[in-house]
Amino acid sequence: MHEGRGAPPLVFVHGFACAHTDWKFQLEQFKKTDEVVACDLRGHGATPGRPHECSIEHYGGDVAALVNNLELRNAFLIGHSMGCRVVLEAARLVPKRVA
Repeated sequence: MHEGRGAPPLVFVHGFACAHTDWKFQLEQFKKTDEVVACDLRGHGATPGRPHECSIEHYGGDVAALVNNLELRNAFLIGHSMGCRVVLEAARLVPKRVA
């Protein structure tokens, strides 16, 4: 999901055995004033993933690629549970794009 306009862009990353839809209420609220992004990590929600690809490193790389591909600047990465580790890995990979 990628909606809204405004800064800073907010990137929501779910936890283990969850999906981007877990952020439904936050996305609805913040898209009124900010650009919001939420995705399903590999092997979660509607995104396929093979067991050997389901690691913090892969997930972080995917989120970093998403931030890069959307050309987000000064993004706030917001994680829940396992998503916290994922956003830390993504921030390590693309530090110049993260607030």
